[in-house]
Amino acid sequence: MLDVALIAAVVADAWLVPSPSSLDVRRRLPRRVGQSRPFERALRVEGPQAAGLLVEVFEDRDAHLECADPALDGAPESVVMPRDGATILSRDHVGRVRGRFGFGDLRVRVRGPLGLAWRSARVGGRQELDVEPPLNDIDHVLALAASERWFDLGVRRMRRRGGQNEFDSLREYVPGDDPRRVDHKAFARRGVPIVKEYVEERGQELILLVDTGRRMGVETTGGRGDGWSKLDHALDAALQLAAVALQAQDRVGVALFDERLHTYIAPEKGMRRLEHLRRAVFDATPSQHESDLARALRQLSSRHRRRALVLVLSEVADHYESQRQRRALVAGSLRHRLVFASLDDPAIRRAAEGTDRVRATERLAALTLRDDRRAALARLRGSGARILDAVPADSATEILAAWLDERRR
Repeated sequence: MLDVALIAAVVADAWLVPSPSSLDVRRRLPRRVGQSRPFERALRVEGPQAAGLLVEVFEDRDAHLECADPALDGAPESVVMPRDGATILSRDHVGRVRGRFGFGDLRVRVRGPLGLAWRSARVGGRQELDVEPPLNDIDHVLALAASERWFDLGVRRMRRRGGQNEFDSLREYVPGDDPRRVDHKAFARRGVPIVKEYVEERGQELILLVDTGRRMGVETTGGRGDGWSKLDHALDAALQLAAVALQAQDRVGVALFDERLHTYIAPEKGMRRLEHLRRAVFDATPSQHESDLARALRQLSSRHRRRALVLVLSEVADHYESQRQRRALVAGSLRHRLVFASLDDPAIRRAAEGTDRVRATERLAALTLRDDRRAALARLRGSGARILDAVPADSATEILAAWLDERRR
C-alpha cells in the first residue's frame, strides 16, 4: 500500500512540473574579452509557471573557456524561482587561449513541488565570443604617453632633440604635465587647466613584424601572463605599441610570418586603425614551421617599398639559425630601419640566476642555454639592426623605449 502511495505521489509530482522547454532562458555574453581576464556570463531564466520550484541549468562550453572558480567547474547552477518567475544566474569565466570560442547548449531541469520528480529539456543555441590580447591598462598607458610621462611607463632612457616640435592641439591638463605648457588664454576661457600638445616628426611609418613560428609556441611561467605563449606576449606588446604610435599620429601596420609572410596589413594612421589591427591578429596561433626571417623581410619589402621602422618580435635561434638571422637583418637593414626584439624564457632565466630552486643539473642546463643565447644575440649585433633581449612580462616597456629612441633619431 505504501509503494502504491509513493508511486502515486511521484506521478502527481511529475504531472505538476512544468515543461523546462516552456522556460525562457537567455544567455548574455560580451562580444570580446581579454585573454586571462575574468568575464561574466549571465543567464536570464523566466517562467512564471515555475515559481517556487527548483531549477538547475547545466551548460556546454568550449574547453578553453574555464570557470574562474575551479570549485564550480562542471557544477550546475541552481535557483528556486522567485514569485515573479524571473531570475539571473551569473558565473565568471576566463579565456585562457586567444581565438573564437563559445558556449553551447543548455540542459534545464525542473524539480516538482514535492521534490520527488524532475523534468529536463535541452535548450539549443550556441553563442561565441572572441578572446583577444588584453592590452592591460591601455587607457592608462595612452594617457601617460599623451602627457609624455615616459618614466611612469617604465621607460628610463630618453633622447630629446630641440627645435623639432610642432604645435598640434590643446587638451586638458593631466597630473604630471609640464606646467610651462599650460595655455593661459585657454585656461581663462574654459576655467580648467589646458596644455599645448606638440608632436615630433609627425607621420612616421611603423610595421610590427611578428613571428608565429614553432619557437613562439613556448609557454612562459610566472608573473602576468602565466601560461601564455611567447606569441601571446608578442601580440600584446605589439598592439600596445601600435596604440601609442597611432596616438602619436604615426602610420602603423602589422605583418605575421613563419616560413613565409602570411598576413600583411598596410600602415595607416588614426586610432580607429587599432581595432582593425586587433581583429586581424587576435586569433593567430604558433605554427609547426621554422621561421624564415630573410624570406619574410624580402616579401615585406616587396609589399612596402617606402623606408619604415620595422620592429620584429621573434626569438633568437641556435648557432646555425642565428647566422641566417644575422644575414637576414643585414639585408633587411638596407631597406628599412630594423629593431629585433627577442623574447627570453623567464623560467630559464630564473633557473640560470639561481632565483628558482632547481636541481644542479637543471641549473647547469639553464646556464648553458643562457650562454648560447647570449652568444647568438652577440652575433646579431652589428647587423645594422637594434637588438633587444626582453623578458615577456617586460617586453612592452622595452619595445616602447626602443620605438621612442628610433623615432627621435
